[in-house]
Amino acid sequence: MNSQPEYYRYWGKATAATPEGETACHLLPWHCLDVAAVAARWWDSSPSLRSQFSTELSPVSQLRAWVLFFVALHDFGKFDIRFQAKAPAALRILNPDGEKISGRLPPWDHGKGGVLCLREDFRANAVSDDSLLAFLDEPPHSKRAWFPWMEAVAGHHGYVVREYHLPDEMMNYPPGLQGWADADRQARMAWLQALEGLFLQPVGLSLQDNPPPVSPLLAGFCSISDWLGSWSSEETFCYRSSVEPPDNYFARRYASDAAIVLERSGLVAQIKPWSGVAALLEKGHAPRQLQTLVDRLPEQPGLTLIEAPTGSGKTEAALAFAWRLLASGQADSIIFALPTQATANAMYARLERLAVQLFDRPNFILAHGYARFNPAFDAVKQRAANVQQAEEGWAQCCEWLSRGNKRAFLGQIGVCTVDQVLISVLPVKHRFIRGFGLGRSVLLVDEVHAYDSYMYGLLEAVLRAQSAAGQSALLLSATLPAHLKQRLLNTYPGDPAAELSSAYPLVTWRGQRQQLHFDLSATPEHLPAESALLLQPRYLAGGEPDDLLLQQMMAAAAAGAQVCLICNLVDVAQKTWQRLSAYGQAEVMLFHARFTLTDRIAKEQQVLECFGPHGNRQQGRILVATQVVEQSLDVDFDWLITQLCPVDLLFQRSGRLHRHQRNRRPAGFSQPMLTVLLPDAEGYGRSGYIYGNTRVMWRTQQLIEAQGATPLPFPAAWRQWIESAYRPEADDAEPGWVQEGYQDWEQKEFEKRASARQMLKQAEYATPFSDNDHAVRALTRDGEMSLAVIPYFDSEHGRVLLDGQQLDRLAEFARPEALALNRVNVPHGWLGAFLQPMDEQGVIWLPGHFVAGKAGFAGKGQHHFTYSHHEGMEKTG
Repeated sequence: MNSQPEYYRYWGKATAATPEGETACHLLPWHCLDVAAVAARWWDSSPSLRSQFSTELSPVSQLRAWVLFFVALHDFGKFDIRFQAKAPAALRILNPDGEKISGRLPPWDHGKGGVLCLREDFRANAVSDDSLLAFLDEPPHSKRAWFPWMEAVAGHHGYVVREYHLPDEMMNYPPGLQGWADADRQARMAWLQALEGLFLQPVGLSLQDNPPPVSPLLAGFCSISDWLGSWSSEETFCYRSSVEPPDNYFARRYASDAAIVLERSGLVAQIKPWSGVAALLEKGHAPRQLQTLVDRLPEQPGLTLIEAPTGSGKTEAALAFAWRLLASGQADSIIFALPTQATANAMYARLERLAVQLFDRPNFILAHGYARFNPAFDAVKQRAANVQQAEEGWAQCCEWLSRGNKRAFLGQIGVCTVDQVLISVLPVKHRFIRGFGLGRSVLLVDEVHAYDSYMYGLLEAVLRAQSAAGQSALLLSATLPAHLKQRLLNTYPGDPAAELSSAYPLVTWRGQRQQLHFDLSATPEHLPAESALLLQPRYLAGGEPDDLLLQQMMAAAAAGAQVCLICNLVDVAQKTWQRLSAYGQAEVMLFHARFTLTDRIAKEQQVLECFGPHGNRQQGRILVATQVVEQSLDVDFDWLITQLCPVDLLFQRSGRLHRHQRNRRPAGFSQPMLTVLLPDAEGYGRSGYIYGNTRVMWRTQQLIEAQGATPLPFPAAWRQWIESAYRPEADDAEPGWVQEGYQDWEQKEFEKRASARQMLKQAEYATPFSDNDHAVRALTRDGEMSLAVIPYFDSEHGRVLLDGQQLDRLAEFARPEALALNRVNVPHGWLGAFLQPMDEQGVIWLPGHFVAGKAGFAGKGQHHFTYSHHEGMEKTG
């Protein structure tokens, strides 16, 4: 072994030693080449991946060589005795004549250490008379281009640390280890030379060359390759401590093991050839409205903004265009982001049928939970013991996969909440995995109008990153105010002199230094059918339903009508449901966001079974709901009542009124009528806390009142009313209380935008937050997102969750999913009412008991909480 290169004396992976001191180890060079083999196989099988990494400064063959060279350096920091000593048995086997180590060695982060080792080796060789690397004798900083690459691959265990932030003191070896230090450095130099021969020299490169600018996708690509290259089993990447030429080993792993794990992971799929929009529609249906424009859109990376009324087929149009881009080799997958879990669930159900039209054996994933997931990949959550524990790449993959809200970034079609996308630009561990997932995907973001200034600031950063990666994004909305549309379009390069089109419906495409508009003016037969909506303002105390309205709703349901009341606050919805249920004259359902995910899924299914396209309408029913029903749920009501909200959301809600074509509707409901509950005094009460822009609320009310009994024409009203309500100029007739409220809101919006900018800056240098649900909520919703509460009951077998699962008896990998299904989100203002503090994950554990059919939970002072499958979580006192 002494005649062999020094790098064969280092282990990369090792099992925990038995009581007899026996261990199995996998040589460090072999693990590095395992990961490089996965990266090479993945690269060679994905035209899209090659395209995302491509640069005009380097031929594809040389770019591939640089990528594999640096991927094989991802564990460079393991060529260090401070890491090797973590497995004493393996160290003794590989170094039987090595110096004896006495005492505990200081902690060693091999990720940061890899960057430091390269820097120190550069310095040492720059002053050496007998340099192994002559290129390092060049002027200082001439190899600065190496460090961004090294930082990216060395950050594969969670976050990227910049070389200039690492102190020299980290490299100081403890006394008595100079012999090991010299051996470590010799091994690292030998490994660099081996990789030069394996990857660089065959394409005309050497260690004297500089790589091109690093791709922002490299960190994520390397990390997932490391996960897959750590998939050790009887068939793949089994431990090997014997020696052979590196090129032989790499070729064998590339041909067999790497191919197997990529197939099992589902990361590489066969995309079906583009066969037109009609392939995504129900049998016998032809493309309509904006769907007819898909073939005209540029087949190249860009930002596409689709504006069209609800129910006009935006989703299918966007998905069809994404399919075109995939089929042309520009992306490998699709990520569909929506504002809430409810909308994500609804979209999952819609897309499940369509996924098989785009891919052979699609890996189709719902980010938070009950979706099908590739069985072989899902099974890896049951991890094997390893001496490296949390540092082990496969353990990291298991941990990441066990949290269902991250899965969307590993499928061919992933459906998730927009929070999961926004995290890719924030200081959160593994954010670059999300960034890589986005960079290999066409990103679709639905209901773009549903976000606040803070989230728009983050979304703009996501879109800029998507543009920098050379990838496409599609934004869907009924319509957007002109100023907001321009902000979003500016995230991609376009013609700075281009003006916005006022046509409606409209597709706007921006990229390649141009901005294009596509509308239906040349094919008026495809314009949306004109319709009219009768607005019925109703003035009530606080803008909340009174007894007379509830009685009228009951009478309508008794006559066979499907009635929906949309409330702005959950507690208003709960109390209204209780009052309606007391009448006992018709079935009354309640749907809001304060249920466990398990119950919300069941509620959604029940709502769709009653009010969906094929709903059972043989009897009248009433649904009391909150904002969860206004987005993406394909439901249809005969009569819709809503509390006042901003005009764009008002129109979204009205899209659930007479949504489906029906031959007959109950008497008195043949024409769509939207009843809007307005406050009978100035101010918007508690609704004003939800929708703080008093100017838009006031203007919406003024538009409703001015419309009077004249039916409101659609689709023309979309552009006219929204531009009128959101125009930046103040109105002369605007009351003082509206101006004051608007100024307060504007100041808060300014602070939110500043907060977003600050958070984006922190992503580059701050210590990352843990990648858990609490961090996601806190970072993406500017503190507006609710608290996470886990109600449970004590039993002789430990904690029992609301759905009956015995938490303490579940396997470790199954617990995150169980907790996600049993978590309840409650308002942040409730924090002071709980007896229990938040744990380190930001979760409040709430012990309880059953009282009168409800789960009861004690709070501070007079506060008390209850939970039921019918009403969700309530607070009294």
